[in-house]
Order: sequence, then structure tokens, then C-alpha cells
Amino acid sequence: MKKEVYRKTTLACTFQQEGIKENECLKGVISKANDGFKFEEAVKQKRHRLNPKLFDGKYCSLVHMQNGRYQIHMRTIDATTIIKPEEFASKVYKELVKALKITQ
Repeated sequence: MKKEVYRKTTLACTFQQEGIKENECLKGVISKANDGFKFEEAVKQKRHRLNPKLFDGKYCSLVHMQNGRYQIHMRTIDATTIIKPEEFASKVYKELVKALKITQ
């Protein structure tokens, strides 16, 4: 690593928000400009999801795991709203088939 000190220089900064607070570190790009240096703050990104969701239905969701497999997640069930279990199971089945067709 090489350290250089630039004295009497101009630093123009472009921020995503209102600037930088004391002792705050920002991610971005610094480049040399004709009249000094330029810093541009990078857009803050959401957390990278490890297992991307491929399907998001009313009863279940389907994710693609890092090991290459797929995983189904069922939503919580309010048993008091299930009048006919067979009808509910049929709806879940249809949604599972729809979700699994994505993997083919």
C-alpha cells in the first residue's frame, strides 16, 4: 500500500443524503479531476438476500437456496378461518404445483 498526501487541493463531494457526519465512513468512488479530486457516494443498497424468493403466494413461498435446492415455506394458518379442510388443502396443492413449475 502506498500513501500519498495532496496538499492545497480541492475535494468536491456528491452525497446521496445531506452530507457526512463526524467520524462517519461512506462507500463510494474517489477520482482525480482537473481541479483536484471528486468523491461520489455510492447508493446504499438493501441487504443482499442469500436465498432469493422465486414465488410468493397466498399460502406458500418458494426460495432457491445456495446449495442449489429449493425450499417451500408455508404461511401461518389461522385454523378458525378454515371451514372445509379439503377445500383449503386443494388450494394449497394448486399453489404448490404453480410454485414448483417455476423450477422446471
